[in-house]
Amino acid sequence: MKLKCIPLLVCACFVVSTSVARDFGNAVDVKEVRKVVAAKFGHPLHASVAQDWALCTAYTEHSDLSVVLHRTAPKTWEVVQSDGGAFVAETLKDFGVPMTVIPDLLKAYQ
Repeated sequence: MKLKCIPLLVCACFVVSTSVARDFGNAVDVKEVRKVVAAKFGHPLHASVAQDWALCTAYTEHSDLSVVLHRTAPKTWEVVQSDGGAFVAETLKDFGVPMTVIPDLLKAYQ
């Protein structure tokens, strides 16, 4: 009986670990970004936070979104742009995101 439970436990752990959203950045910042996105747009999926910038994917009952946020004060995140598509490095640069931060933000799409 014990041998039959081990594969079941391994399978359950795999399912749980693959269904958890993958976030990048400081855990406190990610939590704040997720709250802002949830309040304004619906359900956040993945978030990447680097320095004072964040990129979060989300969904509503009508569409999928990408949301760019900028921290303007401690614990104050403002939405810079939201779109139904994916943002690319050039677009993020146009929003004022430093080039050194962009690769970390794009991890939200991985």
